[in-house]
Amino acid sequence: MGLLTALDFHSELETGASKESAEVEYRLYSWGEIYPPFLGDREHSIAARYILRDFPFKLFSSSKPYDDPLPQKLSLTFKAPYEIKKDTEHVHSSGVFPHEIAHEFAAFLSVITRRRVFASKQTRYDGLPLEQEADIYVRSHSQERQRLREIEPDQIYRLLQNLQSMDRYAADGFVLAMRLYHAAVQMLYTEPEFAYLFLVTCLEAISSVVYKDYQPKNTEQFLDSRFSGWRAFVKLMPPEEENPFKKLLLSNEHYTFRKLARFVEEYLPESFWSETDDDAKPDYLFGIIGLGPDGRGIERIEHSSTTLNDYEKIEKKDLEATLHNIYSARSNLVHQGMRFPASIVIGHFRQVPGAVVDELMEMKLKQPSTSRPAIPPLLTFERLVSLSLVSYLMKR
Repeated sequence: MGLLTALDFHSELETGASKESAEVEYRLYSWGEIYPPFLGDREHSIAARYILRDFPFKLFSSSKPYDDPLPQKLSLTFKAPYEIKKDTEHVHSSGVFPHEIAHEFAAFLSVITRRRVFASKQTRYDGLPLEQEADIYVRSHSQERQRLREIEPDQIYRLLQNLQSMDRYAADGFVLAMRLYHAAVQMLYTEPEFAYLFLVTCLEAISSVVYKDYQPKNTEQFLDSRFSGWRAFVKLMPPEEENPFKKLLLSNEHYTFRKLARFVEEYLPESFWSETDDDAKPDYLFGIIGLGPDGRGIERIEHSSTTLNDYEKIEKKDLEATLHNIYSARSNLVHQGMRFPASIVIGHFRQVPGAVVDELMEMKLKQPSTSRPAIPPLLTFERLVSLSLVSYLMKR
């Protein structure tokens, strides 16, 4: 009962249906300003602050462009339908349930823009000012500033339409993946290891839906990768028992990693390999003392670089191996309590923690020709996940 409910309701209204609903408004916060393209002085124009102008979702910037401190304040308006929640026999509750819609729209916007957007509170109900927290408890998290991102409203509406019109089983899977991504970026700067874990789970969720009937083309090759000694046992068996033995080995196999890798390989866009900059990196100011026109030192204030460093990239030929390293690290964390490498926080902050320096120096000593850690930085993997999800939705 969330984003898909609101989209279904809007679709029904467009066909002329008449249903009970309430128009609600929510306050969202974004750690990077979001605006549509605008020719003119955006800072002093009210028109420039209209981001999405039409239902199913209207979005307006309550913050003044460039001037008000981050996070940017956004006003989200939508129509929440009257719902009756029940199982086959009993009605559990009825009414308007807008909180989950607001949270899932914030998650959707975060995936599309790679700006960290969160729902805060309800501020209006059917035209009346009304303040109500979107959660029964306050979610505390820390975030870094991001640069302004221009979005195309038409693309946002098109992606929402794609989501609403796709097979509902697939749509539910996408929304779950979207929420896992959103949970990950919320803890990006407080629990980076768990954020990494949630991003892997996000890919597991969507790939298991997209490839629910997946079977490897070569089962013997797959068995070699999973059970290295299975052929020795087969040699001791009568020929008629070979196939039943193979089926037994595969009976509890879900091919989770194979599905995950296939999803990324199929939907990760070419832009991931060609981009040289990442405008979603943390944005902060720093001073540089340089040579002035009179030969004396002069201080210049600059923004942090958006350039992708070599250690923040993945070679296309190494994609599957890198995904395998990531999945192994995820399994080691969950099943053996082994932590992710400290280097996953490279690029998070202005300074690098001492443990990261030690780890990278040790890597260089062991493999002097290697410039990239086996597990890419968290921000690199987050970028890979976001681009894959958006590409999948665009192709629906």
